[in-house]
Amino acid sequence: MSKWDADFTNDPLNDFEIVVEILHNDEDVAIIRRGEGGLQLKWYAHKEDLVVPLDWLEQIVIESKKQFAGK
Repeated sequence: MSKWDADFTNDPLNDFEIVVEILHNDEDVAIIRRGEGGLQLKWYAHKEDLVVPLDWLEQIVIESKKQFAGK
């Protein structure tokens, strides 16, 4: 069974801004960060299709908006 996780962390390469790393089975597959027009999701190329639980992702986006609003 696949395991999804999200880690809210600081990016040391970008002035320690808050980012959200999306992990699938402990492997980085995407990142959410603040962009010019708001939050952006960057999905990394992957050799196999990944089925993302949408309800879980929705909760991560909601929590991300709360975390980024504090900045």
